[in-house]
Amino acid sequence: MSQAATAAPPSTGSTSAALWGLRAAALAHVAVLTLEFVTAGQLMSQNFAAMSAHSTGALVLHVAAGLQLVAAVLLWRPGRGSPLPMVLSAAAFALGFAQAYFGSHGMLGLHVPAALALVVLVVWVLALAWTRQGPARSRP
Repeated sequence: MSQAATAAPPSTGSTSAALWGLRAAALAHVAVLTLEFVTAGQLMSQNFAAMSAHSTGALVLHVAAGLQLVAAVLLWRPGRGSPLPMVLSAAAFALGFAQAYFGSHGMLGLHVPAALALVVLVVWVLALAWTRQGPARSRP
């Protein structure tokens, strides 16, 4: 037998887990973004009681972005996948902090467009994660 025939196949379980991790993290990120848009709409309607929920949501958003980035890195590790979800997740993570800065300093002219760009990045990662095929299973 050749050495190639006796070599163990690469582990697919961890790749599959990493892909499901990215799917879950991106889905959570989109869910938190949706809640942020709801509270932002309330703020635009002069319901300033929503400010507390919007501020708390921003903190949760940073956590979700960090989890998404970690999941994307775990999926990307050399030989496992495209770096695109990782790059987009890193951009979303950084943009989230810039966007929060703009909002907390009253720069709505930058805060709102940055929020829209953030949605594009996160939905892009979500789409990539759900259109990517998991590892092929070998058939007996």
